[in-house]
Amino acid sequence: MRKKTRTRSQYQKKQILIILVICIALISLVVIFARYITESVNNYFLRSKEFYFESDKLSEDGTTLQVDNWSGVDDYTITINMNSRKNNIEAATYDISYDIQYSCTDNAICQLSKTEGIIYASSNTDYFNLTITPNTQLRTGDRVVVDIEVHSTSEYQKTLKGQFILVVGQENISYQITDEANSPYLELSITNTLSYYTVRESFGEYQAGDRIDGNTYLSLSEQNKNKCYSGEVTIECNPQEVLLDMTSEVYNEAKNIGTTTINGNVYINRFTIMIDAISSVDIRFYKVDVTKDYTYPNGNQNSIIKVTST
Repeated sequence: MRKKTRTRSQYQKKQILIILVICIALISLVVIFARYITESVNNYFLRSKEFYFESDKLSEDGTTLQVDNWSGVDDYTITINMNSRKNNIEAATYDISYDIQYSCTDNAICQLSKTEGIIYASSNTDYFNLTITPNTQLRTGDRVVVDIEVHSTSEYQKTLKGQFILVVGQENISYQITDEANSPYLELSITNTLSYYTVRESFGEYQAGDRIDGNTYLSLSEQNKNKCYSGEVTIECNPQEVLLDMTSEVYNEAKNIGTTTINGNVYINRFTIMIDAISSVDIRFYKVDVTKDYTYPNGNQNSIIKVTST
């Protein structure tokens, strides 16, 4: 009899444990569902008041932007665009003010171009810059993490947030595309973190293939500088999707230019540029379909522009 009592007691404990687990799960679901309902109702209310408070790099749930292969030496500036639009047609009809807060890991100094702003109804756009400067010697694999929150301070309240991670990587050439839907153009940013130059054509005591440091390169004559390179990058694009800004200073120094003819018009679809050591260049391309967002690598697995380096 004692054995049966013990077995029954164990069975009852298991039943109680199962009931507790089910109750905890139900409570969690209720909390999540209630939060979802609250957010949905709040968003519906804000939309009914024509309150639109958005950003290309921040969101209510929080976004993460990671930049790999940062040099860990140069300043890194991130432009965060704000807007008060729902789409191309609907937008806020009144100004929306906001303030900005941030936190930064102690291995860098972070600066904002401003700590508060106003999205004017006349343009429905605004922006601010975040500049990250290392304050200690960083090594490969080190990370700088910055968290940003933007709060609307007008009649209606909304918070957007995002995390930005810079990872120090091996010296190489990397690129990214900054864009947003309804922007007429995108920016291609190419960064060369190589600290040396390679001799392309032999001169003096240097043979083709030799590497020379930046200071040595600067001491060379212009003629011999032209026989060296640090980063050689070839850029290819489809003119039916994006069109190169022909006024770009970078393009004026391009070589190996390729073209294609579409409906009787000649367009650039390939060119090669040189990028100095420890430097970067920005190239603007106009979009054929402005509603597209070609941001890369975030948001798109494949780049609309092909970039290859030597």
